[in-house]
Amino acid sequence: YLFGSYFLTGESRGYNKSKGAFSQVDPIQNFHFGKSGWGAWELGLRFSYVDLNDGDLSGGKESNLTAGLNWYLDANTRLMLNYVRARVRDRLNPPVVEDGRANILQARFQIEF
Repeated sequence: YLFGSYFLTGESRGYNKSKGAFSQVDPIQNFHFGKSGWGAWELGLRFSYVDLNDGDLSGGKESNLTAGLNWYLDANTRLMLNYVRARVRDRLNPPVVEDGRANILQARFQIEF
């Protein structure tokens, strides 16, 4: 698992070592319709891989590359858009659909309280 991101609007994301988690993003300017605040915009890129094969167990291998755009309207509201290119390989049970490849577009609206 490898992840990197860049805030187009100048924000940063803190990391809490004792909790092992990233902190909440607080936009420099919250979004206000018809006013100057546009919230925070973040571009992200992630690669992940998992091997579920172990001895006689054949669970396959999966890898994916994800590109994402996050829009933080304020510290508690976020819109997410991700494109995922995934591939599954299994030596004992080869995928029959699209040779184990998938293109995924996903969106999410999140409110944290």
